[in-house]
Amino acid sequence: MQTSTARLLAAAMLMLGMANTYGLGQSSRRCAPAETRRARSEISKVSEWAGFYQSFESFKQCDTGQVSVEFSYALSRLLARRWLALDTLLDFTGNDDAFKRFILRHLDENIPEEEAQVIITNARQHCPVNGGWLCKAIVDY
Repeated sequence: MQTSTARLLAAAMLMLGMANTYGLGQSSRRCAPAETRRARSEISKVSEWAGFYQSFESFKQCDTGQVSVEFSYALSRLLARRWLALDTLLDFTGNDDAFKRFILRHLDENIPEEEAQVIITNARQHCPVNGGWLCKAIVDY
């Protein structure tokens, strides 16, 4: 694993630990088994930032286990393939601090290496003006 990717993963794990320490990890509402199956299915089909935010709103209480992994995969897929539409993600995070913390928490070890390299390159070379917090989280660690 390259140094940049390793730093990205270490930062994400640190942020995850901080989020859980301060009670920022999950909603207090539990996720029923049928809801977990629906969440995994819907999150795996997300192809745009608005859909990702909708999945967050619908299934944030399910953000554990395989649902959490699906959220991470979907985030990495969108960061790698929909970077040019990143302003949409930034609009959502600008109005929702819980969603911003959620994004940072899902920059984790579930991001495939190939996508991680694309994401890091985009963060270094094509960071939007209002996306400094995200690019910094991606690149600095």
